[in-house]
Amino acid sequence: PTPGATGFQPAATELARDLQWLDGMLLVIITIITLFVTGLMAWVFIRYNRKSNPTPATFTHHSALEIAWTIVPIVILVFIGAFSLQVLFKQQEIPAADINIKVTGYQWYWGYEYPDNGDISLISNMVEDADLEPGQPRLFAADEAMVVPVDTTVRVIVTAADVVHAFAVPQFGVKVDAIPGRLNETWLRAEKTGRGSGRSLLPIWRCRRR
Repeated sequence: PTPGATGFQPAATELARDLQWLDGMLLVIITIITLFVTGLMAWVFIRYNRKSNPTPATFTHHSALEIAWTIVPIVILVFIGAFSLQVLFKQQEIPAADINIKVTGYQWYWGYEYPDNGDISLISNMVEDADLEPGQPRLFAADEAMVVPVDTTVRVIVTAADVVHAFAVPQFGVKVDAIPGRLNETWLRAEKTGRGSGRSLLPIWRCRRR
C-alpha cells in the first residue's frame, strides 16, 4: 500500500489481474449507464415540463420501448456474466498444488503451517508502532510473514481457532473466510518477488525465488 494512493494494489498473480480487469470493465459499463440515465432524465425534465409541453400525450404504452428496456438489461447481464463466471471458476477450481499451506486465524494473529516442508509452523503477529522498521507500513507489517515461492502453485487451507476471520491478500486476488471447525481453501501462484499486505488482521506475504 502507498500513502494517499487510490485503486488496487499492483497485481502479483494472473487471478488478481483478471479481477482488476473485470472491475475496470464493470466501472465502464456502470459509468455509461449512469450517464445515459442522467442525460435521459435531464432531457425529459426539459422537453416534457409543463411550460415546454403544455398538452401531454394521451398514449400510455409503447411496445417497442417496453421490449427494449427489458431486453437491453438482459443482454448487459449476460455479457457481464460471460466474463465474471470465467474469473469465478478460476478462483474456485483448485489446480494441482506444488505446496500446501495451512492458515489458522486467531484473535489478533495468524498461524501458518507448511506440512510439505518439514512440518514448519510459525505464528505471525502485527508489528507494533514502536517496533516498525524503515519501509514497514503501519498496521500492515508482521513479525513473521507467510513466505511463498514465485512461479509455484500454492494451495492454501484456511480455518480459524476461535471466531470468524478473513484470509485476504489483495495483490494475489485472494479472499476467503476462516471459520472455526471448517476448512476452506483457495490457491495462488505469485509471478514476482516482493512484499505485500492485506488489511487489518489479514496476512502479510513475501515471495522468494525457488
